[in-house]
Order: sequence, then C-alpha cells, then structure tokens
Amino acid sequence: MKERNKKLHFQGRKAAVAIIVTAAMLIITGLAVAGEGMDGCMLAVAVLLSLGAGAFVLWPISYGIVISVIVSILIPFGAFTALENYTHVLTDLDIPIIILNLLFFYFLYGTTIFLSGSVKMGLTLGTLVPMIFGLANYYVVSFRSSPIVPWDFLSIGTAMSVADNYSFTLTWKAAFVVMSFLWMILIASKSSVRIKKKKIRIPAAFLCVLMLCMYISGIQKASVQSFFGMDTTLFTLNVLYRNNGIAAAFLGNLRFLNIEEPSGYSSAKVEEIQKKYESLPESTGQADGPEMKDESEYPNVVVIMDEAFSDLSIWGDFETSEEVIPFFKSLQEEAVGGEVYVSVKGGNTANSEFEFLTGDTMGFLPTGSVPYQQYIHDETPSLVSYLKSLGYNTTAIHPYNASGWDRDEVYDYFGFDEFLSLRSFDDPEKMRGYVSDNAAFDKIMEQFENKADGEKNFIFEVTMQNHGGYSKASPDFYSYIKIEGVGSKTTSVLATEKYLTLMNETDKALERLINYFEELDEPVVVLMFGDHQPSDYITNVVQRICGVNSDETLDYEQQGYRVPFMIWSNYGLEHQYYDGISVNYLGGILLEHSGIPLTGYQSFLKDLMETLPVVNGNVYRDSEGTFYTYSSDKYSELLNEYKILQYNHLVDKKNRDNTFFGG
Repeated sequence: MKERNKKLHFQGRKAAVAIIVTAAMLIITGLAVAGEGMDGCMLAVAVLLSLGAGAFVLWPISYGIVISVIVSILIPFGAFTALENYTHVLTDLDIPIIILNLLFFYFLYGTTIFLSGSVKMGLTLGTLVPMIFGLANYYVVSFRSSPIVPWDFLSIGTAMSVADNYSFTLTWKAAFVVMSFLWMILIASKSSVRIKKKKIRIPAAFLCVLMLCMYISGIQKASVQSFFGMDTTLFTLNVLYRNNGIAAAFLGNLRFLNIEEPSGYSSAKVEEIQKKYESLPESTGQADGPEMKDESEYPNVVVIMDEAFSDLSIWGDFETSEEVIPFFKSLQEEAVGGEVYVSVKGGNTANSEFEFLTGDTMGFLPTGSVPYQQYIHDETPSLVSYLKSLGYNTTAIHPYNASGWDRDEVYDYFGFDEFLSLRSFDDPEKMRGYVSDNAAFDKIMEQFENKADGEKNFIFEVTMQNHGGYSKASPDFYSYIKIEGVGSKTTSVLATEKYLTLMNETDKALERLINYFEELDEPVVVLMFGDHQPSDYITNVVQRICGVNSDETLDYEQQGYRVPFMIWSNYGLEHQYYDGISVNYLGGILLEHSGIPLTGYQSFLKDLMETLPVVNGNVYRDSEGTFYTYSSDKYSELLNEYKILQYNHLVDKKNRDNTFFGG
C-alpha cells in the first residue's frame, strides 16, 4: 500500500510538471502571437511542440550511459545554435569562430555535469545559462539596439527600475528558440546517469573549471583572437556579436573592463600638453569667441538633457498632422543651435551626461561601457566643480530614482551641492508613468523662485518623460501627432506616433519655461540637447516612410546618433549654427556663449574641435566632413594627446592637476 501511494504521488507530480511545461510553452506561443504574430503553420507547430512536451514528461523512459553520452555531446551544440538564433543565425559564423564558441559550451557543460555529479542536473543547469542570458540579450537588443556587454551587470538595478514600461513580447523566431531550450532540458531530464565516484568526479570537475578559466582568460588575448579570426572592430556591437558569436564576443569584451594606458603616456607628457593651455582666463584662447564677462556679470546657467529628444526629420521628409518641435527649431534659428553626434542610441543616457559634464569622450573607453559605474569612484573635476569654484550654486535634477546609473554617488563626486530626484517631486504630472517635462521644468523654475538675490544657479536636469517603451499601452496618454500617408497603422507606426507626440509635449513645455525666463530680471542661459535617438524600433519606421536604404557606411551609421541642441539667453545671443559636433565639446561652447572663461582642458578641446569637430564613442570626423573609425591612423598624434589628457583625468589621479580640468 505504501509503495502504491508513493507511485501515485510520483505520477501526480509528473502530471503537474507536464501541465506546467505545456502551459509555459503555450504562454510563449501567445507572447509571439501578441508580438509580431504567427501564420497558421507556425502556430500549429508551436502548439504541437507544447502538447508534445507535456506528453514527453509523462513518457516513462530513462536512458543509461550510452545515450546520456550522446545527449551530452549534442545538447551543448544545440544550446550554442539556439543562443545564436535569438538575434541572428549560425550561418553568419565562420568555422573557426564556431569551434571557438563550442569550446566554451563544452567546458561549461563539463563543469556543470561534474560539479553536480549528475548528467540530468548538469545538462539542465548548463542549458539554463545560455537560455536566460540569450533571452535577456534579445530584449536588450530590442530595447536599446545593442547587445549585453559585461559591465551591463553593474546596471541591473537601473534596468529593472524601468522594465515595467516595456512590452515583453517575442518574435515567432525567439519563441521557437525558447521552446527549443526547454526541449533540451526535457531531453536531459530523462538521463539516469550519476557520477558517484569522487576519484573521477573531483579531478574531472577541477579540470573543466580550469579549462573554463583558461578559456575566459585566453579569449581576451589578441593572439587568440587573431588565431581564430575574431572581428575586433569595436564600432557596432551588433555586428561584433554577429561575427564572433554571442558567447565569444561577450567574454572577449571582458578585456575592456579597465582603461588601457595610452601610447607614450607619462606625467611629464601630460605637463607638456597642459602648458599650452594654462587654465587662466587671459590664456584660454578665446579672443575670437564671444566676449568674456566680469565675474559679477556671469549669468545663471540651466542645462536640460532631454530624454530621447531628437528630430527624426534628419532621415528625410515625412508628413505629420502638425509640426513636431516648432518652438525648439525657432530657437535654433534665432540663437545658437546645431547638431550633436552622441555616442549612444536607444539607451545608456549616463554616457551622454558623462561626456557633457567632463569633456571626456567615450571614444577612448570600451565600447558599451558606463563610466559612471566603472570609473567614477571619487572626486572628479568637471563642469560642475568648475562652476562651483566660480561661486555658483550647483543643482542636479532628475525626476526618477536617485540610484539610477549611480547618480546619487557620481553627482556628489562631480561637485553638485544638491540632487533633486523623484522624491523631491510632490505629486507631479506624469505621462506613461514618468514625470512629464512640464513638471520637470517646473522644478527648475522653483529653484529660481527660492534662491537668494545675487546668487548664481547652475542647474543640470536630466528628464524622463520620453523614455523608451513607446509600444506599451498607456491609457493616460493620447497620441495626437499622426503620420500622414501611411496605410496600415501597425504597432510600430503607432509607437512612433506616440514618440512624436511626446516630442511635441516637450516642445510645449520648453516654450513655457523660456517664457518664464524672458520675464526674469536676472541673466539666464539655457542649453537643451537630446541624450540619444530612440531605438531602431522607432527610427526604422521613419526610414521606411522616407525610403531610406540602409547601408554600412560610417555616414549612414552616424545618422542614428544625431540629436539637436540649442543655446538661448534672455539677454540675447548672436546667432551661430554648429553643423555637427560631439557632446564632449558642448560644455566649453556653453561657457563661451555665457561669457565664462574656459578651463585649460576646455581650451584644449576648443583647439581640437577646429580639426576634429566630432570625437564620439563610435567614430571621429574631421573638419572636411570625413568620418573615420579608431582603427585609422589619420590624426593619431592629435587623438593621442587627447587620450593622454583623458587618461590623466580618469585614471592617473595622483598626477592629475585638478585645476586644469576644472577642480
């Protein structure tokens, strides 16, 4: 009787597992149908795979050592293939690259099998790693148009805080990939083989762990990468992952966790460069720029880095039901304006902040890195500390979580007196769950209403209203900007109309803020720029409407990194248009048009901008309008001087002249 009850209990558990597995696969199928949809044939296959999975769980079969060995050989290859198919296909990879990636998978599975002492458990654990990592990478690519890099794990908190504003649907292809992983786990679950002998298991586990560690260390070396023919061009991460395989590309990027010392670097070389740009007002090389003011005449300075603010008309002419950002464009035409080539697209806002506030460039840092989290760990001279040294009250405003991108620490290191995060907003107006730009700009006006006479404000605000997640339903938000001449209003078109409406809302909020400053008795200078364009999910819609044919030229690629900026003051600025600069120059340009002397570093950057007006995380461009990748030797000596100063600023802090950088 006891044995019978035990058997019934076991069968009941199997039935429950079968139901759960089938339900999980049907849910995955539903996500794909809700996403891009499935045709009848694919839907039938997905349903059969789901029902078949439940039946397979109930099938009373287990296999011994021979079949277990075969399964242990096949599943790592299957997992590798499935991982690649999340975002591309296995045929994208050359044979040596396939071998390189497979080595990792066999070392991984060997480690999990021998450590657990069970083929079933080892294969299950080994399969969960690429399954979960690949799915996470799939969504990251969908949301920000670039894959996961090692330092993204420092940003998990930031990512989770905005995750509920995205729609986690699947393409039919991704759905089948997830189901294939689940089937691998089910097949592994039928193995009855256990490795009980410690004299076999422990040495084998040690050997596998050792080989795995040697693999991870070796793949970061140039000699290994050259031997297997890995792509080492750090221009577009999507291409890098496609050419090298996801596992190899990710692990190879570990070598970029530290900043490489520039060629010819020494404290003496730093001093030699700095002597050309003494950080004194009379020697900052500004004779040909706007007139410098006396310290008592310095204006209040307001900087708005607006989330995902961009002008999608750069892709071509497309008709909308009304103008999207008419007021902003009028300020560009009347005062100071231009186009900025940023280093990021669809995300990593903090990198645009970093370049603006420090004058450093992402071009000399690992592709995909986040300096706020990797390199800023103590007091760092910046635009903030410089203005603070001139007597400004320095305030940062960001209407979201203070801990995002470690801003609560970094802002203090940069020299902000105060950081007003979401907690400083009392029941603000929201759009799609984010504080509206209207409410965000109210907080700026509030700082002016409460400041003492004679005090000078430097306010730096990073907004949230236009954050990604445009395809998610928003009952509290109505898209009134419509794209004309589009027959089918697909989910992506509707998301683009939502994005354009948000841009128009920002434009209206900006007009209200400028009207406030026009009536203010004190001088104020306002700079506004976007941190990046929205993800490809939005820009691809506009490209299709405009008939833009994608290509892999540098000029085309950089179109996706262009955002507008404008500088306005309530006492009037002479019109000037900057047709393509990078964010690292924007702080110095702001100071010049505010009549404030430049630091030595900004003077160096001003001279550099004459020859290389764009130096961003992807490319650099000369004054003739030609783009270059960092593998080019063109202007290498000039760039190396910049790299030496930046290394001194970020890394060699004991030999750093803080005054030169604005400390």
